[in-house]
Amino acid sequence: MHNGPTHIGTPVDLAEGIRRIGFRRWYERQLIESHLYLVSCFLSLVMVLACLEGFSLRAPAWEVLLRLAAMVGGAALGMGALARYKAMLDAAEYAAERSVCGRCAAYGILELTAAPAPAAPDDADPPIAPLGVRCRRCGHEWTIE
Repeated sequence: MHNGPTHIGTPVDLAEGIRRIGFRRWYERQLIESHLYLVSCFLSLVMVLACLEGFSLRAPAWEVLLRLAAMVGGAALGMGALARYKAMLDAAEYAAERSVCGRCAAYGILELTAAPAPAAPDDADPPIAPLGVRCRRCGHEWTIE
């Protein structure tokens, strides 16, 4: 979907999203994409349970190995999808909570004022790095951090 970094919640993703489509549409897309990961996690769980239901050690060896591989792969895919869902949702909610203008209380009507600042290596790794924004309605500036 995008050509930027693959880590969700990076300042480049948020900055690029605000610049290209605006904060509200970026936020909406993050929620949709994160919930698709949740659906993927659920479908992986269904696949694991379906393989488990038909599992029998009396079956031919190839079938046992195939079912085991599908269960392990499905479990790994499900855990990865769940982790991605949580990371994307956390980053989107984190940014949303900090996207209300302190002066006029407008939500999500932002434009960038500064490029994303690189995070220091000893930071606690917040979902997003500091990003300077300005309210399009009243011109108030603040940092989403």
